[in-house]
Amino acid sequence: MLPLSPLEAVFCALVVVAAFAVRGTAGFGGGIVAIPLLALVLPLQQIVPLMTALMFLASLGHGVRDWRKVQGREVVRLVSCALPGVALGLYLFAVLDPRPLSHALGVFVMLYAVYAFVTAGHKPELPERWINPLAGVAGFAAGLAGTLFGGAAGPVFVMYLGARPLDKDQFRATMTAIMVCMSVVRLTGYASLGFVDATGLRYLAAGVPLMLLGGYLGERLVRRIAQRRFERVLGVILIASGAMLLVR
Repeated sequence: MLPLSPLEAVFCALVVVAAFAVRGTAGFGGGIVAIPLLALVLPLQQIVPLMTALMFLASLGHGVRDWRKVQGREVVRLVSCALPGVALGLYLFAVLDPRPLSHALGVFVMLYAVYAFVTAGHKPELPERWINPLAGVAGFAAGLAGTLFGGAAGPVFVMYLGARPLDKDQFRATMTAIMVCMSVVRLTGYASLGFVDATGLRYLAAGVPLMLLGGYLGERLVRRIAQRRFERVLGVILIASGAMLLVR
């Protein structure tokens, strides 16, 4: 993993804190905020395993606390559909050039930002007859996109779970359980392909207190900011970071 200048280190630290504050507020979104911004100073193939490990640790803490609220059927349905996408994503992650990969992430982030704007403040209805087909599509797409882009799985899962009859606590707990399962599979794949090295582990150790600080701030923000306003601010951030990746 490439060394960072002092200015780059400060930038990365602020991004990680902000990303996990977003995650603590919304229950997802840490990777989709952090990875496009971190990709401005580090290659995507180095950032994605690092952020996956941090998100795993954050999800593990939430999962232990809220495990009784996890909707196991949704977890099994989505994760089983995601595994083929993860396998394809690991292959592409190993063979694709980082630059077009970062451009593709920019496009994905901007498309998700548009979706966040359109659906801010309300949930689309999901007819029962569409549940299994859409779970299959969402699971495969999340496995593929999440493996390639790190934080991209969360938004795809959210599009599906957001249309299911879950209350806020069930939604957050189920998302956490899914992300724990996905992180374990993806981290195993990244390590087997040689994308985890000693420098990356040092960055991981430095990132843990930043992750905890961001989560602490997010837990307090969740009670003070309206969900609709939060989603629109997040959309602006994502559009800006996606645009920067496209012109980089």
